[in-house]
Amino acid sequence: MAAGNAAIASVDLSGTWGFTPAGRAATTIAVPGGGWYKQGFTTVNEAVYSRSITVPDSGQPQSTWIEFGAVNHQATLSVDGRVVATQTTAFTPSNFDISAYAAPGTTHTITVNVKGRGALKASNGRYLVPDAATWSEAVPQGIFGSAFLRAYPAVYVSDTFVRTSVANRTLTYDVTVRNTSGSSRSVTLTGSLASKNGTAFSYPELPSRTVTVAARSTAIVTVGPVAWNLDSTSYWWPNVPYRSGYRAQLHGLTVYAVTDDGRTSDAEYRFGFREATQNGDYYHLNGVRVNFRGDNLQGADYDRINNGGKDDAYHTLPGFLPPSSGNGGWPQAVDNYQRLNYNVVRIHQEPGSPYMLDVADEMGLLIIDEVAIRGSQSSQEWKESVGHDNMVNHARALVLRDRNHPAIIRWSQNNEPNQSGQDSEQFEKELYAAMNGADGTRPIIAEVGVGGNVSLYPGMTYANFAVIPHYVDGFGRYGEGLITVNGRPDGEGEYIWPACNNKQGFEWFATATLAKRGKGATDLRPYTLLSAWASVVPGVRSTDFTPEEGGHPIYGADNLPDPWSNPQIQRVQAAFNPVAAVDLPYWSASGASDSNGSFPLAQAVPSYARNATVTRNITVFNDDFVDTSVGFTWTARLDSPTGAVVASGSTTLTVPLGSRVTQPVSFTTPATGNRVYL
Repeated sequence: MAAGNAAIASVDLSGTWGFTPAGRAATTIAVPGGGWYKQGFTTVNEAVYSRSITVPDSGQPQSTWIEFGAVNHQATLSVDGRVVATQTTAFTPSNFDISAYAAPGTTHTITVNVKGRGALKASNGRYLVPDAATWSEAVPQGIFGSAFLRAYPAVYVSDTFVRTSVANRTLTYDVTVRNTSGSSRSVTLTGSLASKNGTAFSYPELPSRTVTVAARSTAIVTVGPVAWNLDSTSYWWPNVPYRSGYRAQLHGLTVYAVTDDGRTSDAEYRFGFREATQNGDYYHLNGVRVNFRGDNLQGADYDRINNGGKDDAYHTLPGFLPPSSGNGGWPQAVDNYQRLNYNVVRIHQEPGSPYMLDVADEMGLLIIDEVAIRGSQSSQEWKESVGHDNMVNHARALVLRDRNHPAIIRWSQNNEPNQSGQDSEQFEKELYAAMNGADGTRPIIAEVGVGGNVSLYPGMTYANFAVIPHYVDGFGRYGEGLITVNGRPDGEGEYIWPACNNKQGFEWFATATLAKRGKGATDLRPYTLLSAWASVVPGVRSTDFTPEEGGHPIYGADNLPDPWSNPQIQRVQAAFNPVAAVDLPYWSASGASDSNGSFPLAQAVPSYARNATVTRNITVFNDDFVDTSVGFTWTARLDSPTGAVVASGSTTLTVPLGSRVTQPVSFTTPATGNRVYL
């Protein structure tokens, strides 16, 4: 819920709190501070936080809340010893209404009894909460992210979900109005639009709506659909092809609420006008077929970096934060991804921070937003009622937190559920219903592990649902396999691991991806770039952490000062380039590479007789979003890439967006020299 911007008073509660781990003496801790593991409490499973608060007095009837950015996992909040509520969450906000326990202007002691994953286990030893990455000791525990005391009007706008349709050219938004007073209120809602980029648009006028909200309840009011008669420059587009300094078009919706007693509440929500759909075999963005090529960012690996303690990299490691002295921060990481020609990142298992998603919105990086539910290792309890409900509620909470971010192109509802030993179609249907019910505007996927059948869940025939396989060619192997499913997008969500931390495996990021891309895969994400190039997140050294497969990343800030001159990174750039002309059989011949990540392999270079006619069939990809006209030029040179021209040609091809064509290139081999460079 994005209620914070409607607050009329806000007190940052970050700082020193009392802290009493279960069975231990009282001490202190920093809140949020990255959670308790980061601050040296590495064997704690349960603890009580405490501090004094003074409730701000807004001078009008108000609603007072304690809001935590995230709590892992169960929090029971009390005011002066009186229990307010208990909430169980995973990486998402935990908010408590203390209005009935703390009057404006008064001072109180609040305590928060927090149970981490180690204190929330079923009788079979499995976790009752989605813990993201059981293998990582440093997954955040306790309070982290942020902590605020906020006062709102007694009647206020607590959330707004903005829905945009490019196909229908309409804007619709759902406003949640919360009435915390003891009497029914009539509320009139109006709204206005503005560009967040300073661009001048003639925005449509937004109609007003009046609703009666019963005492101590909420109401959802739908406004629209409103005609959006602006051209495609008003749409949110990703940074494809890569342009340095690109900023996606964003808009602001301000919602004004006026109650029948004259009180007001205003809240602003940022959004992008765009539409993500699954149309049979393909995905579309703003009506254009889009093929996804990118990464799976596993935050739990970065959590292992000792940055004043291990834990909570997304909120405390400089490479995930705003730019600072000597570190370009998360904006530099996004630029690195985009310059690499990655257009999508699946934020894998540990949900990203709101700041990370904000930057992706601004810079045009597509995001697959994934839950912390994990079938691998069979470590989470999905069948027992408490664990089951915690999983489903987490999936819903993640969508409610993130659904206004235009960068989020899909939801991922489960990671490798087939390896859990307890998966079922019914459970997957419930996850889907929770996520789709809270959004309904995006496709949803389940990513199944090695050996997983993409025909799982035959009853899940929803038009916006697909199953994406992992490790089609097996673990740690080069391969060009692709599983096709009629009526659903084809792709592979993970491949290469655990060979991703050696040079040969890193070369497969380029060669295997391009081979599968040449077969029409719509979604390709080798696993995982951080094991090959750790400093894609700025400032991270190859020696800073041990990735989940062991060893160390190949490249980092300590041994790769100029990544863009590295031949392996250049090869990945070429393989992922949205508009590219590629000799696929030539790449495939050297696809397996060698232990040094060499390309091409000497023995794989084709040989021809002198004065012979050579024809190479070149595949031309067009993953642009605008132009189907592709200029195609080729040159054959003698003995070096800059040698004498043997033959050349140029033409203009028509390549449908999101598709590819084959273009033959023919020439006669020269009578002299030893090599021809095409």
